[in-house]
Amino acid sequence: MQAQAIRTASPIAETLARDEPLSFVAAATESCHRRGLNMTPIRRRVLEVVAASPTPIAAYAIIHRLSDTKLLGPPTVYRALEFLVEASFVRHLALRKAFVLCARPDEPFVAVLTCTACGDTSEVTSEEIRAAIAQFASSTGFAPDGHAIEIEGRCATCRGAGADHVF
Repeated sequence: MQAQAIRTASPIAETLARDEPLSFVAAATESCHRRGLNMTPIRRRVLEVVAASPTPIAAYAIIHRLSDTKLLGPPTVYRALEFLVEASFVRHLALRKAFVLCARPDEPFVAVLTCTACGDTSEVTSEEIRAAIAQFASSTGFAPDGHAIEIEGRCATCRGAGADHVF
């Protein structure tokens, strides 16, 4: 099975590949404008915090980072995150209870690989993964709308460095 990195698959993802969080936010804002979605100042600020985080970030960490300018309650931040997930700018990682930028908003089936040692997160896709999901879903009568498969482990860098991680 040949997996491919997909960080440069779309205009929004290209800015992510260059590690330019503000460019990603600007591209997302423009995407909202083109799609008739409302990127409110709060949604934009939440996206900026997620974009600036080098690793998956929990909702309460976002709230904490935003409290310096204006105290935002959890419902406000969760509503903003819900919008950003639905708009395909942010992925919710259920295993980590955290959020990361969506590197491939136009790809409904991806595997999200998260290193348990350093927290690095990347998205990969392959036709084999998509086909396997489609075949399994079809055999059970289930029709997936798209989903990210979350896989936790240790990245090549951490495995090579001998970093230990305790759960």
